[in-house]
Amino acid sequence: MKYSKIIEEMRTVRDYKEEPVSPALIEEVIETGKSAAGIADGRNVSILFIDHGKEVFERLSGKAGYFGKMVEAPHYIVITSKIFPNYLENSGYIMELMRLKARELGLGTCWLSIADEKTLKEILAIGGEEKITAFAAIGHSYKGIFKNDLSKQSSRMGLEEIGFLNRWGSPCTLEDLEARGLANVFYHTRLAPSWGNRQPWQFIIDKDRILLTIQKEEREDLRLDAGIVMLYFEKAAHDDGLSGSWSLDVPEDMKETYGVPDDHHLIGYYSI
Repeated sequence: MKYSKIIEEMRTVRDYKEEPVSPALIEEVIETGKSAAGIADGRNVSILFIDHGKEVFERLSGKAGYFGKMVEAPHYIVITSKIFPNYLENSGYIMELMRLKARELGLGTCWLSIADEKTLKEILAIGGEEKITAFAAIGHSYKGIFKNDLSKQSSRMGLEEIGFLNRWGSPCTLEDLEARGLANVFYHTRLAPSWGNRQPWQFIIDKDRILLTIQKEEREDLRLDAGIVMLYFEKAAHDDGLSGSWSLDVPEDMKETYGVPDDHHLIGYYSI
């Protein structure tokens, strides 16, 4: 898969045809998630496919959805996870990887927020101590003449707004990114979806190391956004021939060294 092309085409879909997706296509999507290594030590996640979408939709009003409104789809995908360091980032990475696969296969998807996890677990018959970390609708996109197409891509921050050079607060220009061979990588990274399209991340570019920070918020699940943007950066970098991987084991003094302010988490760094 050429990830950069899929990333450019990626859209959020909220209108679906009633017809179910073929089991073969669903299996490809699910297998993509199951075979993913993730970005944290130890995978520790389970993937649940829900085929009786209509029944689940009717029971989830007010308990999950897109900005509080449940999206009706023939199917849904749920990730549950044990709690461990960076478990939310890990779940965000794996769910978005499945969404990219679904897009490649011609399917539509939509991230759904979880307002009432306890009730949601009861409705979906999920037991155990694992948390529901990621929830998405999946199906064939409906673009009938009597419905508006709501799948247009949201606006994104500019390349010169996405990060700093060497240290927090030091401007990073397009020329700086081009000189480091990172302009195309960050062009695709900036297309990563986020809750409310808030794009809560900032990068610090320092020689052969790219640091990722994310705003501290009351909503802990915004860390899912960190996992998503790490996926986009990683896949775009690999498409451009820049091998490397994310490390989430951040040295205690790294945040101070790079001047990261207290209102931001330092999630990890990518070594090129």
